[in-house]
This record gives sequence, C-alpha cells and structure tokens, in this order.
Amino acid sequence: MKLDFFDCNAQIGRFGAPEKEHYFEPSELISRLAECGIRRALVFHALAKELHPAEGNTALTRSIRDFPNLSACWVAMPHHTGEMPPPEVFISEMQKAGARAVRLFPIVHNYQLSDWCAGEMLSAFEDRRVPVFIEAGQTNYDQLANVLKSHPNLRIIVTQTSYRCDRQIYPLMEKFEHFKVETSSYLAAGGIEAICRRFGATRLVFGTGAPYTEPGAAVASITFADIAHEEKQAIASDNLERLLTWE
Repeated sequence: MKLDFFDCNAQIGRFGAPEKEHYFEPSELISRLAECGIRRALVFHALAKELHPAEGNTALTRSIRDFPNLSACWVAMPHHTGEMPPPEVFISEMQKAGARAVRLFPIVHNYQLSDWCAGEMLSAFEDRRVPVFIEAGQTNYDQLANVLKSHPNLRIIVTQTSYRCDRQIYPLMEKFEHFKVETSSYLAAGGIEAICRRFGATRLVFGTGAPYTEPGAAVASITFADIAHEEKQAIASDNLERLLTWE
C-alpha cells in the first residue's frame, strides 16, 4: 500500500553559501519532493534563520501563498528586546497567517532556552499545544531535559539528530510523552524499528531536511523499515497532522 508522506522539515528561500544542487523556490521544493512521493511539506524560510525571524516569517507567508501543499512554520524567539511581539500576540499572528508550527534557533539567534530567558514563550506554546521544532545542533539534550521538566506538555520535535543519539533520546522518551524525533537524519541501524517497539510509532515524525539532503533517502528509511504499514503511515504523515491541529 502506498504511503502518504508529509514532510515536517523543509526550508525555502535563498541561504548563505549554497551548493549548485541546492534549490530555493517553493515550486522547486514541491517538484523535488513529488519525485519521491512526498505530497505535502511544513516549511520555514531561510531568512527567518539567517536574517531575522520577523523578516523571514513575512517572506514565508508571501512565498507560499499560492502553494496549498505547503504549510507555514514560523521561527520564534523571546520577545524581551521588542524584536518580536509577546508570545500570545505572536501566536495570534501565526493563526491569522495560517502558520501551524514554530522553529527555534537559540544558538543562531543568541538566546537561552532557560526559563529566565525563554520561559514565557515556551509556556505559551505549551498552553496552546503549538508544536516546536528545534535542531539538535541548536541545543543539547541536557538543555532539552530541563525545558521539558519545566514544560512537560510542550510538544518538542528534535530534528537533525544522528545515529548515536539513542542513549540520550531514550531517557527523554521515557520521561516526557510529548518528546518526538524527526526521522531524516536518525540513521541508527534498526533504530526506527526499536523506537516503534519500545515507545510506539507516535514518537517519530517524517522529515527530509530538504534542500540540504536528498528526500528519497528519508522516504526509503520509512518505506523499508521492518514495521507494520499502520506504523509507517503514522510516521509518514499521521503524527504530524495530529500535531498541527492545535488551532
């Protein structure tokens, strides 16, 4: 049976130091994903990471307006400097613009995930069940554990993990029911199968890492995993769809 894939981890927009194989436009992303059987994607804009979240979020909303298969993921950061609105206002603006999730880049944007800095923002996302995506390289697992201790109902999806992360993500999965892992770079041999057996397929969310990585490899890791079709479909799109229904 054919799987319906919904990519949770894709970027559009020109970024610094691209390689010749990279692509930037929404139409190019859709075409590359479609070649691999991926019908939909949750996307953020490179400018939101590399320039400023406010600039990039506006660019994202404008860029994907005519692409119904692309859903917006805004980039957030704490509001204390006045560069971003207070969290509840930010969430209201997200809803008006149709954005369905957020990404955080605390290292790139030079802030801390600790409550003294990001607590109000994280509490608002927790209360409203907004899914929060964060790259493994933008934090560390000890910091994520501290965040989840303070915000146990926060929906955190960590992206760009590695094949050696099990000894850190397993304890987090044991302790925090809403902690999830994006699949594109989770490359542990038999890792997908092991997580499904121990924690259930709901803990994994399909992503590609496009345009930096090849979408076909991400599809193959789910398609050929030794798990039931229902588990594959949960990972391919169902888990993400549930996360995005917070509105």
